[in-house]
Amino acid sequence: MRSDLAGLEPYSSPQRPARYRMNTNESPYEPSPAFRSELAGAISAVELNRYPDKDAHDLCEELSLHTAWPQEGISVANGSNEVLLHLCLAYAGTNRTVLTFEPTYSLHSLIPRMTGAEVVQLARDDIFEVDLDAAVTATRDLRPEIVMVCSPNNPTGVLEPLPSIEALLEEAPGIVIVDEAYSEFADPGDSARGLLEEHPNLVVTKTFSKAWQLAGARIGYALGHPALMEGLALVRLPYHLSALSQVTALVALRHADESMRLAAAVAEERDRIAIELQAMGVKTIPSHANFVLFEVDDPPGVWTRLLERDVLIRIYTGTPGLEHAVRVTAGRPHETEVFLAAMREILDE
Repeated sequence: MRSDLAGLEPYSSPQRPARYRMNTNESPYEPSPAFRSELAGAISAVELNRYPDKDAHDLCEELSLHTAWPQEGISVANGSNEVLLHLCLAYAGTNRTVLTFEPTYSLHSLIPRMTGAEVVQLARDDIFEVDLDAAVTATRDLRPEIVMVCSPNNPTGVLEPLPSIEALLEEAPGIVIVDEAYSEFADPGDSARGLLEEHPNLVVTKTFSKAWQLAGARIGYALGHPALMEGLALVRLPYHLSALSQVTALVALRHADESMRLAAAVAEERDRIAIELQAMGVKTIPSHANFVLFEVDDPPGVWTRLLERDVLIRIYTGTPGLEHAVRVTAGRPHETEVFLAAMREILDE
């Protein structure tokens, strides 16, 4: 094994048997019968004995219409994780630096290290936003090839102010990646998409795993300057996105209104969870994603007692800055009821 991989831990999202799985930020809603019926018809027409379109032309064309961004500036892959891998293979690597802001999504550090890059991790401020002064100073001193920002951030749910992202874009000598896996649960005006025209070093990554109810399909994409997307074409594997994935994404785009309606319903449950927890005296972190991070005195105890009640959430004991934090994914209204009732019982104990 490569010596620079020593000490790395593979990505982990521990699962346990539970009726209410509220730990991995999946959508609680399955695709509709209409979606499934249309998808079944589309799949039946796929020639599985032939390789898929290696450039996913039809999908990129539809994504161009959906995002109002040129088709040449779109790259698709197996989830936004693979998009990040392609970006790091093309623009990170040995003797190059990636700057991240912690705590954040763990793959923002793991993926660059997989490519041989050095990762420099800066701590976020007291409200879990990027410490802009420290970030600008580090960018000037380190000259990183990639600056990685998650907005809304996972696991905190905090939205990064657009002026902060613009400041990083102006200082960065390389590219700034804004991971927007959860943007559909926030206000559309808070997306970095609007900065693409003025900043050719910006890449915005998206996924179908959350708001689009397709975590199992593994579809993601990047928006950026066409010249940057040419770099991704050099490092991705041939025929990397299956014909089945491409067809699934195309059908999903035709059902976009339904997915966004359900995303709004999930956001309502997110807000309800936060308000009810606060009423119980629990500190919550303001979230623009589909989850709520909150603090308790005994995270392992709360996690265990919830699991005993068939509710599985995520615990962050051992993560610097999140030693007292746990995170719950917003679900359907009845799931919210079960979780909140369990929390009341646990706190009363």
